[in-house]
Amino acid sequence: MTSKFALSVAIGLMLAGCDSYSPPQYQSSPSNAIALQSIAATGKAASVGTVTVAEGVNARPTCRLAGPIDVGGGMDIATAVKQALQAEFLAGGIHSARGVPINVEITELKPNSVKGQWTLGLKVDSAKGAGFNTRTIHKFSTSFSAVAACNNTADAFNRALASGLNKIVTDPRFRNLL
Repeated sequence: MTSKFALSVAIGLMLAGCDSYSPPQYQSSPSNAIALQSIAATGKAASVGTVTVAEGVNARPTCRLAGPIDVGGGMDIATAVKQALQAEFLAGGIHSARGVPINVEITELKPNSVKGQWTLGLKVDSAKGAGFNTRTIHKFSTSFSAVAACNNTADAFNRALASGLNKIVTDPRFRNLL
């Protein structure tokens, strides 16, 4: 009886360390759509070029000792950011297959479930203009419990990404890329 209990506890502890936390599907942001609509009104168009992860950036960050945060919801982070940017371009009315390809490099991707913040660095450029870097620190509610804190961290990723994309599309230099 004791050995069965010990085995059950050991298996439970191993499985607890294998949890994975995923954010909900990305939804375009109204503030990003409004910013992009003013650009679309000028007749400028964009497409999504390449999205890459800079060397040294952990594309699958972990949360405490509870397990990884699957920020792409089953996709790699570059694909998830590419789809989010495309959703923003579509919602803002600037997407066109013939538009200027906008390239993004993820330069920083750091969750902090203790402080309750995501730090996201993005570098954006195109063939038409010099690129620029942005850095977003998005705060969210956290918890003492690892499970709750890691769920909150995963849930906050898309809001952090929307804030990071907002820094790009509202920056006056973005228009120079189109």
